[in-house]
Amino acid sequence: MKNKNLNQDIIENSKIFINVGECTKCKACIDDCVPRLLYFQDDRLQIANNFEEDCIECGHCVAICPVNVIQLKTRPLDEVKDLPVKEKRIIFDSLINLVQTRRSIRQFKEKSVPKEFIEKILELSRYSPTGSNTENVHYTVVQNPELLAKFSEALTKNVSDFIKKYEDPEGYASLKAVLGEKLLRIVGERLDSFKRILLGIKVGIEFWRWNTEIIIIHAPKETTSTLVEDCSLAACHIMLAAETLGLATCSLGFATSLLNQFSSVSELVKIPKGNIVGYTLSIGYPNVKYHRIPARKLVRVKWL
Repeated sequence: MKNKNLNQDIIENSKIFINVGECTKCKACIDDCVPRLLYFQDDRLQIANNFEEDCIECGHCVAICPVNVIQLKTRPLDEVKDLPVKEKRIIFDSLINLVQTRRSIRQFKEKSVPKEFIEKILELSRYSPTGSNTENVHYTVVQNPELLAKFSEALTKNVSDFIKKYEDPEGYASLKAVLGEKLLRIVGERLDSFKRILLGIKVGIEFWRWNTEIIIIHAPKETTSTLVEDCSLAACHIMLAAETLGLATCSLGFATSLLNQFSSVSELVKIPKGNIVGYTLSIGYPNVKYHRIPARKLVRVKWL
C-alpha cells in the first residue's frame, strides 16, 4: 500500500521511492516492469497497491529511468552506478578468448589465494542472475589447510564406508530402506567410479578437491525453485572472473553430490541445515601450462 507523503512530488512505500516531480513521463519503467506495478493515472506515475507484495526488487525500474528519479529502499544507494560508456565494455573477441582459453585445472601450486582476490570474485558473482531475483545464493570459502585435509578425509571415509555397506547383504538392505531401490540402483552404477577414485587417493591423487582451496555454493532449499540453476550461474561467473586474476578453477561434481548426501561432511564445513549445495569449485594457482585451444564438437542447434 502506498504511504502518503506531504510532498506531492514524492510517492513511496517500504520498497521504493520515486520523485515524480522530476519524472519525464517517458513510461520506460512501466513498459519494463514485468508484474506491471507502475502505471500512469491522471498524467502522473503511480504505484500499484500490491507493489510491496509483488515487487521482486530486480532494479529494472532504477536502471531504465533516464533521469534517475527511482530508488529502491532495500538496496544501498551508493551501489547504483551509471553504465560505462560503450568503449569500456568488454567486446566479443575478448570474451570468446577468455571462454575458449579457460581450462578445468587439476594441477595447482601450493600457494594460497589472497582473500582480497576471493572477495573480488564473489563481489562479481553476486550480480549473477537468480530465479525471481531471490539473490539467495550463499558461499562457503574453505582456505584453512587443516580443514581442507579433514574435508577430503571425511569424503574418503564416507565413500569407503558406503561401498562396504553396499557390498554387504545386511548393509545393502539398510541402504535400500533409507534410499529406496531406484536411487540405490543409480548409486550402484557409480560404484566402480568411486572405487577407482579411492585407488587413486591411495597412491596420492587428491581427487576430491585437487589439493587446493574450494568454494561451496549453496542456497536454502525452501526459498527457491531454481536453486541448482542459480548456483551454477554463480559458478560460471566465478570461473571466468578467476581467469582474469591469474587463477584457475575446476568443477567438483562428486564433492557437490557427497556434501548433500553425508551430513557429517556438510557439518564439517558448516553448511547451514536446510541448505542444498548446488555447486562446488576448486580454486587456486594453476601449475600447468597449455599451448593451444582444443577442438570442440560442432554446435547442435535447430532453427525454427
